[in-house]
Formats: sequence, C-alpha cells, structure tokens
Amino acid sequence: MKIGVAGLGLIGGSIALGLRDSHTVHGYDKSTEARAAAAARGIAVVERLEDLLPADAVIVATPIDQIVSTLEALAPRAGGAVLGEVGSLKSAVAKYAERAPEDTRIVGLHPMAGGTATGIAAADAEMFRGRPFLVVPMARTDSRAMAVVTEIARALGGELTEVSVDDHDAAVSAVSALPLAVAVALARVAREASPVEIELVAGPGLRDATRLAGTSTDLALALLAAPGLREHLASLRAAIEQLEGALGDERALRALLERAP
Repeated sequence: MKIGVAGLGLIGGSIALGLRDSHTVHGYDKSTEARAAAAARGIAVVERLEDLLPADAVIVATPIDQIVSTLEALAPRAGGAVLGEVGSLKSAVAKYAERAPEDTRIVGLHPMAGGTATGIAAADAEMFRGRPFLVVPMARTDSRAMAVVTEIARALGGELTEVSVDDHDAAVSAVSALPLAVAVALARVAREASPVEIELVAGPGLRDATRLAGTSTDLALALLAAPGLREHLASLRAAIEQLEGALGDERALRALLERAP
C-alpha cells in the first residue's frame, strides 16, 4: 500500500519508520526542521500536506488540537484514501466524521505506546510491537477502511482491539489521564516533602511513578480534558483516605495491600 503520514513527531515518525520496509511511505510535517530530520532518518518527505495524496491511506499524527483541521484539509482530496488518526481522544474526530464529505472514510487508531520524549529524533520503528492498538470505527467507516487500518496496525506489530468512540475515551481517561494526573501531583508533593533534592535520592520507584509528569504540556492538557477524570480523581482521593486511615493498623493495611494488585 501507499501510505501517507501527516505529522512526523514521536508517534508519526515511529509509524513512518515502522512501515517503510513493508509499504510505500511518505511523510509530511508543517515544520521544516521536522521534515529535514525525518529525511535524515530515511523517511521520504513531501513539502505539502496534499502531496501525501493519492494514497491508500493517510494517517494523521499531528498534535490533538490539529487533527480535525488536518482531516478537513485532506477529506476533499482524499479520493479513495482511508483517513486514519492516532489521537489520544476521539470524540472531536467522531463529530467531524459525521459531517465530513459523504465519501470520506475516517477510522480512529490509537497505539497504546509512546514516551515523554518528543520529536522525530525519539521515533522508534519497534515502538508499537506487541502493544495494544485500539481501532475505533467512525461514521461511515466501512469494511475496506477497517481492513486497511488493520493491515497498518498489524504491520507495526500491534495487538488489535476494536472499541467504540465512547469506550475508547472512557478507557483513556482511566488508563492514561488518571496516571498522568497522579504522576504530576506525586512529583510535586515528593519534591516539596523531601529535605534533599529528589534527583539526589530518588530511586527507580519514584522515577517510574512520576515518569508521566514529563509529558509535554500540550499533550498533558489534552489528556487532562478526558471525560470522567474528575470522578476518577474523587475515587482515588477516597482510596488514599482509606489507606491513610489504615496506617498503624497492620491487619487493615495488610488487607488493602493484598487487594491492590
């Protein structure tokens, strides 16, 4: 297949690198520097978004707040190209898919992989191997569109699961947004509580628990808009209060610890 990738950051760059040996891949990024860096890594780049077409599929991997506008620019020229997007939240894309041109086929994808590093320099062709890859049908998604994105996800080594838009965003709220919020809060509290600079004393436990606090601000802001996050934080607060109440009571504390995994 001929596949275009719009947005050559960590995720888009990794997609382009992961597909280039099995498919014909071209990439585009609005940043001249990103295009040059992608070319230096062996990705065939184009100078304009519309030059990704014609194609069998174009995967939009821009920042979340640019996904819909990028799809809007591609849709009138898409022809038979399937338009995929790998944003962390899907509701805005689903609303656009309902009003997109009649022949537009949009499918949501979400590889549950990544890192706090950003940009094409951190891209890795093996990033998605063995990782969950959520496939999210949108309005007028047909069997061909599903087959195309399934082939792309499998070529990247992903383990596919089909979910609805609502279930996708609810799951992301629980498994991505909540851990991000906890990491940010934990990093702040630990830094303020430690009498020694935490960089000098922190072991892998704290580093692992606070890794997500290094998420780029723009992505963090988008994720923290996930539906249901307030309710998850309220539940977490209650769980912490329960743990706090059990301190000093070995039997109660043991019961909580044994239920934790």
